[in-house]
Amino acid sequence: MKKYLVSICKVAMVMVVISGCQDINLTPKDDLDDRLFWNDPSDYMKAVNRLYSRTEVHGTKDTDSDIGFEMSANNVSNGSWNAPNSDGEWNDRYTDIRDCNKILESSQSYAGNAADITRFVAETRFFRAYNYWRLLRRFNHVPLITEVLTTESPALYASRDEQPVVEDFILAELEAAAAALPKQSELIADDLGRVTQGAALALKARVALFAGTWAKYHQHRTDHVQLLDQAIAAAKRVAESNEYRLFEGAGSQSYRKLFIDDGDDAPEAIFSSRFATDIRMHSTAHSVFWGWRGTPTKKLADMYLSKSTGLPIENPGSGFHGYERIAHEFTDRDPRMTQTILMPGTHYINAQHGPDSCVAAFTTRPETRTGYKLWKFMGELMKESNNASYDYHIIRYPEVLLIWAEATYEKDGLISDDLLQQTINVIRSRVGVEMPPLTNGFAIANGLDMLTEIRRERTVELAFEGFRRDDLRRWKTAETELKPALRGIKYQGTEYEDLQVLNSGNPGVVDSEGFLIIDPASARFFDTPKHYYYPVPLDETYLNPNLLPNNPGWQ
Repeated sequence: MKKYLVSICKVAMVMVVISGCQDINLTPKDDLDDRLFWNDPSDYMKAVNRLYSRTEVHGTKDTDSDIGFEMSANNVSNGSWNAPNSDGEWNDRYTDIRDCNKILESSQSYAGNAADITRFVAETRFFRAYNYWRLLRRFNHVPLITEVLTTESPALYASRDEQPVVEDFILAELEAAAAALPKQSELIADDLGRVTQGAALALKARVALFAGTWAKYHQHRTDHVQLLDQAIAAAKRVAESNEYRLFEGAGSQSYRKLFIDDGDDAPEAIFSSRFATDIRMHSTAHSVFWGWRGTPTKKLADMYLSKSTGLPIENPGSGFHGYERIAHEFTDRDPRMTQTILMPGTHYINAQHGPDSCVAAFTTRPETRTGYKLWKFMGELMKESNNASYDYHIIRYPEVLLIWAEATYEKDGLISDDLLQQTINVIRSRVGVEMPPLTNGFAIANGLDMLTEIRRERTVELAFEGFRRDDLRRWKTAETELKPALRGIKYQGTEYEDLQVLNSGNPGVVDSEGFLIIDPASARFFDTPKHYYYPVPLDETYLNPNLLPNNPGWQ
């Protein structure tokens, strides 16, 4: 199922062996002469395979926002950060883009049958667009480089292209790639995990939603409606392809197990970073168990609706059970809450000890500063700390459905019950979740704002997958959402206090309602427009002054 990973790991070795066989007077020992490569489709496959190894991976996600917290305050979340001298996300992405440009340039002079490398060219265009997306979401305005540069290239000192230019380039690249890529159902077993038409269209939907909502709320361009139309059209094409569906293969725990070994090759995995035992592995199973990948805040916990009523817990008729006992807060809530947050008293499995029981003490793993403990992404197979091999899902089908719903509402100011049934309610109907459907009538009858509910669904479904800060930025709500204190569990007057669960990292400072204060409002800042942007690394502006001026508010 993951045999192409073997090829990825062999690429560097093959190149070194080949170059080492050449006469050193003719060919540099540390490089492979282009005359000896790019002669066969397999050469293009090997070159493209390297791009797969540099995709996003498991990591600490959403602790730069209001829904996650690490062992200490995150300086991006609280606004105390300074412009860095270097940023790997800039350097690494341009390294990947150079590799993409090399493949594409070489393909133009390919002596064989061009049809034999069409797929690899399309995959390369996908990855070039993907890497520009990663730059765009972080830096907004970036240089568009579409050729292989030399030390003499003027483009080495290019200025940054404006955000709309970069957005349009990415969208066009993904559309072109989609036309030449196979569908998911057309992949043979050995190719599972390779880029498909669905991946290109899903990424296009993601980028178009980002661009469209940024344009609507930040007004960096005036055509937000056509961008949202692109998001809707791309998402709809993915949904109507019938190539994807929700993973339900683990019964009532399907949502949680999607993110560990059970979820590899899941039918909702549109684009994943692939891992395999003894080939490519990671440490996530243990680091989540240790508490090192962040823990949820009260902000996230409060977002989960009551299951029996489908209402927010602050609604007087929700049926919320309160906080007196630990279990009360989790009772009758959206089941994704207890599949994301490990409730004290839960019997569970971890990669270090096997079967275990979660206790409320902050110092007992998973360690926590908020009182909430993360369960999502915690592997269950007994392995050494760096030997987990479950995939990281970069794009999932539920995200596509959420994009379709959100882009429709942002464009039209309304959404039909029929479309809610095709999008939000598909996600809510997953086996083991089975939440009440969202309808316009229900929202009106209970005084709910539909846009708020669509955004809530996105946040709880994608929690700890790295979307939250970008969402707050593009919605232009970060200046409201990120300034208040980050809070944890209700401690004062509850079972937590009776059990004396705190550790030295939590001195027990509470607000007037008895909730733990994790990061006080006095220590949290959000400067507008500065903190809606990331700064271009200072070293880059020193090397290339044409990258200046830096993003708004950054020097």
